[in-house]
Formats: sequence, C-alpha cells, structure tokens
Amino acid sequence: MIRNDRNNFASATEKLIIGDTIRQNLESSSQQMLNELPSGLAWEWDDRFDVPLLVFPKDMEEEIHTLVKRHFTHQWDINSIKMSPPAIRKLLDKCFGIRDGQTVYATDTNREAFLFALYWPWGDGTTISLRVSLTGKGIMGVDQEKIEKYLRQCFQL
Repeated sequence: MIRNDRNNFASATEKLIIGDTIRQNLESSSQQMLNELPSGLAWEWDDRFDVPLLVFPKDMEEEIHTLVKRHFTHQWDINSIKMSPPAIRKLLDKCFGIRDGQTVYATDTNREAFLFALYWPWGDGTTISLRVSLTGKGIMGVDQEKIEKYLRQCFQL
C-alpha cells in the first residue's frame, strides 16, 4: 500500500535528476491524488509496462474515476485520441494502444514533463486497472532506469 509521505516523494524526484521546475510540477500534480486514494488499495509494479499499477473492483469505479478526473485535467478515448498531444500518441503507439472503453488522462500537457494515467476496464467486466507514469519533453533522454527507480520509490514498490 502506498504511504503518502511528501518527503519520500521529494527525495524520489531529486534522484530522478530533472530540473527543479519539472520536479515541482510533478510533485504538485501527483501528491494530492496519491493522498486521496481510498484506503485498502495496494499499488503494485506492472512488469509488462514498467509502471505503477492499481487494480480495483468495478464497484469502486465511480470513486476512482472521479478522483482521476479531478487531478488529470485532460482526457482522451478511442474517438478523441487523434487530438491528443504528440507525446501521448507516441506513448500509445509505442507501448499501450487504446481500445473502446479505455481512457487516457494527463495532467498539464503544456509542461515539459507531466503525469499520465491509463484507465483500462478489463474484459471480465469486474476489474479495472489504472497505470500512472511520466512523459513529455522534460524527461526525454533521462535513463529509463532512473525513471523506474523514481516511480518505485514514490509508490513504495
């Protein structure tokens, strides 16, 4: 389960070795959302995509969906993804893809680095997953291992 400790988050972003402004933007974008997650949910590491993963039952969908929409100001689905910023389209083309019923969220896409969330209902109709990570020009060229280490520390994984 994630421990919501501001000092852990700040320490993790410092170790990512990105600019102070980017680090501050990421911290402000994510800390509130992490603090508001319902208790009892456990983050895990998704080895397939190398991102933090939250798996929850469909009966929590409204609560989690509301939380995500409150903190991630932009959203796209299969019908609107072509209007997303290049960083989002590239990410989906390279790694994830998007299907009917799935939604991609992002914080301020005008910033050099921003958080994105992938909201994926499973085919079983009872489970939903949420993946959160970083993208944007501000992290281009940053060693992927540093990004993974940063995310693991933030989510205590």
